[in-house]
Amino acid sequence: MTTTAELTRIDRTIEIKAPPERVWRALTNANELSTWFQVTVEGDIAPGNEVWMTSVCQGNVGRFRVRIVEMTPPTRFVWQWHPGAVDPNIDYSKEPRTTVTFTLEPSGSGTRLSLAETGFNEVSLARRAKVFGDNNQGWTEVLVWLSNYAESAV
Repeated sequence: MTTTAELTRIDRTIEIKAPPERVWRALTNANELSTWFQVTVEGDIAPGNEVWMTSVCQGNVGRFRVRIVEMTPPTRFVWQWHPGAVDPNIDYSKEPRTTVTFTLEPSGSGTRLSLAETGFNEVSLARRAKVFGDNNQGWTEVLVWLSNYAESAV
């Protein structure tokens, strides 16, 4: 049984058969990120900036804000967001954000990409289990999208 105390972080690692510079570009170039992450990115991806991402999934439109925290090419990309902030009738701005960290390392086959999303322990108990569950499953799928995209563009 999983308790809310255990719902604090998500960790994923994937091997991508593309060099770190290629994976970095897929993560940090707005046009490329839009393609594989299946969103429209509005704004300049740069440290300190906030960008809007809009997704359309099964006819539902979700629009969410992402704050770019760190960009250390081509090894570390960090953003913060309000997980599950897709209801346009709710003001999420007062809620704590989670932090998503992408770490890229050269590996024998190209790039080892590690992802960590932390800070779920700060999300309200009313929302924590749902957003953790959604993101826990979601990141598994999203990293495959990234891998397929980066590998096809080598």
